Amino acid sequence: MRFSKAILVATSIIAIGLCTSGCSSSSTSSNSSKSSAQVSSAKKEESHIVGSYRDDADGAAITLNSDGTGTYVMANPTQADIHDQLTWKKEKNNYIINLNDSNYDTPIDARLNEDNLSLVGNDEWPNQSFKRVHGDFDVDNFLKEQHAKNNSSTTKDTHSKESSTHARAALKKWASDHHKDTSKIDNLKATTDLSEPDEGWAFVDDNGTEYAIVRNGKVYPRPVIDGDTSSN
Repeated sequence: MRFSKAILVATSIIAIGLCTSGCSSSSTSSNSSKSSAQVSSAKKEESHIVGSYRDDADGAAITLNSDGTGTYVMANPTQADIHDQLTWKKEKNNYIINLNDSNYDTPIDARLNEDNLSLVGNDEWPNQSFKRVHGDFDVDNFLKEQHAKNNSSTTKDTHSKESSTHARAALKKWASDHHKDTSKIDNLKATTDLSEPDEGWAFVDDNGTEYAIVRNGKVYPRPVIDGDTSSN
């Protein structure tokens, strides 16, 4: 009888040990699975931005690789093209882009909405909107395509007028370099410079007050800035 009780007790202890071990293993496995799922979900969300995007209105394109690198290009009919390497990372609900070899050293805020990518301007960078490219995309071919389009559309002069985006970027850089207020440049309207319609852009506020003229990368500020009327 005592022998039977001893066997029963021993059997119970073994069973409890096996249950404890199994439950612990199951809990650990469950936690590990949850952790892996969370990491996988985060990586999947981060990878949504990977791909190529183009902005034909401004002659710009951007490619974002899965390893956090990429390339930004912009065709410029009057000066050297922009062709910058970059790095990117996800930050909260948006992305941060850093250009590695450009005059613009301020991080750029990038926002993705389905196939639409927006670069939000700062003191040195204008707002830009891109559309995702589905299929193969080569930035060098894109630049050639933009230059061919610009050349074919030139009718009055031997070179194309720079885009308003180029002109706005030049104005922002000038304002930053000269310690002027850059906060309202994105809200200024770009209109044709009537005195040089084939070359210049006039930037005006909602009241029609002229803030500056930009011609082929040169900025001619108006007195509304602070009385400085010299060019860069």
